[in-house]
Amino acid sequence: MGTTHDFLERCDKLAVMGGTFDPIHYGHLAVAEVVMHKFLPRRVLFIPGGQPPHKPDLTVSDGEHRYRMTMSAVCETPGFDVSRMEIDRNGPSYTVETISALREICPPNAEIFFIIGADALMEILSWESAEKLLTLCQFIAVHRPGYEIEETYVENLRKNYGAVIHVLEGPRLEISGTEIRKNFAEGKPVGGLMPAVAENYARTHGLFSTQGTELSPARFEKVKSQLELRLSPRRFKHTLGTIIEAEKLARHYGADVNKAKWAALLHDCAKEFSADKKHTLCKLWCVPTDEIMLSHIDITHSLLGAESAKRQYFVTDEEILQAISRHTMGHAGMSLLDKIIMLAYFIEP
Repeated sequence: MGTTHDFLERCDKLAVMGGTFDPIHYGHLAVAEVVMHKFLPRRVLFIPGGQPPHKPDLTVSDGEHRYRMTMSAVCETPGFDVSRMEIDRNGPSYTVETISALREICPPNAEIFFIIGADALMEILSWESAEKLLTLCQFIAVHRPGYEIEETYVENLRKNYGAVIHVLEGPRLEISGTEIRKNFAEGKPVGGLMPAVAENYARTHGLFSTQGTELSPARFEKVKSQLELRLSPRRFKHTLGTIIEAEKLARHYGADVNKAKWAALLHDCAKEFSADKKHTLCKLWCVPTDEIMLSHIDITHSLLGAESAKRQYFVTDEEILQAISRHTMGHAGMSLLDKIIMLAYFIEP
């Protein structure tokens, strides 16, 4: 396992959170925060799983993506860390193998807690080498919406298998990975369900979008309706005029008409942000600026528009985003689509 787990050699109290993390969301993080507060482990270790043995037909995102997405979500919390031991393991991922491996890495007699959902706890006797697993670590059982922890069942595990089980009356957030993936595929927001850095990673790598829906006519009309609500009537009218001119120019010069329409639709999506919001977003989104741009903050709306198109309207096509970012100030070596959007912006009636 190399240096990836060197910190565990000094970790005498560890809480382990397993799962597919496809994607990681606020439900996972809320539980981890409560565990950190109540049980005081030195680390909460998130371990994205490989292929779940109890769900052989389940299709999950590539393990490397799930690892990096999880790392992006937790790396700023000092007591949180991520292990890739299961995604690097060949074959099905068995929890008993993972806990056994951690026992070999951590100091002798280290306390290891395994965080487990109520639904999984009720099925644990069907897991690989369950009797051994129940003696390898302590368990923190977490309530999940729709599942209750049966006290008689827990007592049976304690009495007959020597299991040490702590029932956590923690947060009951009704968030599921299935719901988040569905929202991605349908172009719906997920900001209240998962961290922004994890969402951005998923969108950048196209993890959950349904192929062909991102730039569909239905989504175009939906985003246009959203902009009509958010822009002033004058700005929205300008946007509609830019779409018309961009479509004409794209047809005339043989450019991608659909991409031209999308870039025109979103070119001014950040135009009416307040000056303070523009300043704040330039810092938050790491938009490159100089003294002139900061003193004339409105000219950053094209750069912020490209970021907003990606982060808030879920457009990932790089040609479209580039055309939006260049429509005000231009750029050396502009593409045909860049020129079309800039020209449409200036000539719409």
